[in-house]
Amino acid sequence: MLDITIKQSLGSFTLNINTSIPTRGVTAIFGPSASGKSTLLNLIAGFNLPDKSSSSSLNQSHTNTITFNGQPWLISNSTQPLTHQPIHKRRIAYVTQNACLFTHLTVQKNLDYAVNRRVKNNGIDINDICHRLKIHPLLNKFPEQLSGGEQQRVVIARALLSSPELILFDEPLSALDEAHREEILHHLEQLHQVFKIPFLYVTHNLEELMRLADHVLLLNNGQLITSQPIGDILSDLTLPLSQQQNSGVIIECSAEQYDQQYQLHKLNLGNGLHLWASGSNANTKAQTKMRIRVYAKDVSITLQAATNSSILNILPATIIAISDVKNGQAIIKLNCDNHLLLSRVTAKSIQQLGLIVGKPVFAQIKGIALLGAA
Repeated sequence: MLDITIKQSLGSFTLNINTSIPTRGVTAIFGPSASGKSTLLNLIAGFNLPDKSSSSSLNQSHTNTITFNGQPWLISNSTQPLTHQPIHKRRIAYVTQNACLFTHLTVQKNLDYAVNRRVKNNGIDINDICHRLKIHPLLNKFPEQLSGGEQQRVVIARALLSSPELILFDEPLSALDEAHREEILHHLEQLHQVFKIPFLYVTHNLEELMRLADHVLLLNNGQLITSQPIGDILSDLTLPLSQQQNSGVIIECSAEQYDQQYQLHKLNLGNGLHLWASGSNANTKAQTKMRIRVYAKDVSITLQAATNSSILNILPATIIAISDVKNGQAIIKLNCDNHLLLSRVTAKSIQQLGLIVGKPVFAQIKGIALLGAA
């Protein structure tokens, strides 16, 4: 676990975090600009250290601590000398939106730099990582000869090759165009699954959150709003994520079969429930655990299951919560055999259909995105 207790004043801004983060999978630090995401990441990395005078002015008895898997990285209070693990001993890698490559070195030598200086061999082979990130053709080039997306692929490769115990990402895709952003997202989805290195990923982009995160720290104005698994935080109607335009849920299921004729995956939700999702990857093996995204705007509600409809996915569900109406719309939370869905509906539909908590309905799902392995 990564255990964090920080109460730090920075002028008029106060960062106040007390939480434990699982050191597996991807933990996203999510929130609007100026919410303290990068500040927290820099404290974890050791680039910034708490100011004892400012923290003591908030609470004289308060102790700032950061502990990674039982290793104390930081202990700071107003009465004792500051104790902190030096950056180079924390075995972290840091990837930012700016590709910080050595401009006087080729891509090959940038990667060699990481390999030659790693404390422990984590078994990641340089040829394997170059193949996975498609950077073999770039090895003899200098950073200035690369596109933004190519530079970020090299930075990620170098981070993995440095044998880190934790990789920190500070909005690594914010400077990329849509095509390169999608390419890097695809790689990140695969890499943490393959190499089992925990990622701590700062973003304010909801799509990136839904694509990558297993766990989420939600920040606002320096305060920790909540720390929850991705499925819980997305479906919580009391939290702002459920009210965003692209709100939705993540569902874990398993691949059952692939229909080559119609290029559709049949996904098993358990207890006889299935979903069909478009996709051209016919090589997905049966029983493979899959992760799918369903937006609230793509879920409609009906009182009876349609028998003649272009919508392939119609599931029985029960309404378990209804948000307050805003701008003539509300979010309805549905339970489909312990799988949660959100549906964005108009206030008029709620009134006409008599939608109330506990009412059995059918969820019509118009769109499903395959996100890869769960």
